Amino acid sequence: MRRTSFVALILGLVALFATPAAARDIANGSQTMVQMSGEWSSYDDATGTSVYVSIYATDYGDSVEISYSRSSSTPITCDDGTPGWSNESFWAYGPGTLETDRTYASGTAAGTLTGGMGSWIDCGYGEEVVPQNGDPGGDLTVDVVAHFTSTSPLMRQRNANSFKIPGDTNSRTSESSTYRYGEIHLTVGDSEPVHLDFGQLGKAIWRYHFNSNNP
Repeated sequence: MRRTSFVALILGLVALFATPAAARDIANGSQTMVQMSGEWSSYDDATGTSVYVSIYATDYGDSVEISYSRSSSTPITCDDGTPGWSNESFWAYGPGTLETDRTYASGTAAGTLTGGMGSWIDCGYGEEVVPQNGDPGGDLTVDVVAHFTSTSPLMRQRNANSFKIPGDTNSRTSESSTYRYGEIHLTVGDSEPVHLDFGQLGKAIWRYHFNSNNP
């Protein structure tokens, strides 16, 4: 099972705000976002099929974006007798809602997402995705509901960095997050609910200050 640190939230914020505006001697900024994320994987000994599912719901303060993906691979024998894989993938994204309690012990994300489904064979060469019920990135819609339940205490992280050239440049950044690990009960359309045994829910904040005497 892959586990992604909650600090990954902050990395996305840095990408958005790391560069001060051009032609300004002083710049200040901050960004806050709340995110629920979860992952689940399985392996069938009888068929050799592996499945991976992920869900992300991010509240940027003025909007909530949700993304969902499910991929599977089953081993096959190719026409030339060599081993290969039969693959399927489904992805969907769009606006939604994310509601949490004050300490991130529980939360619910929901939305009607738009996406596509495809399949392809890998026999040493990748075949093009074959649309199924919608083009890749197309017009397939599905209702997604994810319920988070905490299984850990509340955790906090904080990092601060600074850079200074005396009399010339001074910059400071700080990154902080408050979050919990937990489980997610995920329902996608009419499919059977999936229990994601690894999930995270919490808030990340990034701030920066920059000033320079350069024109």
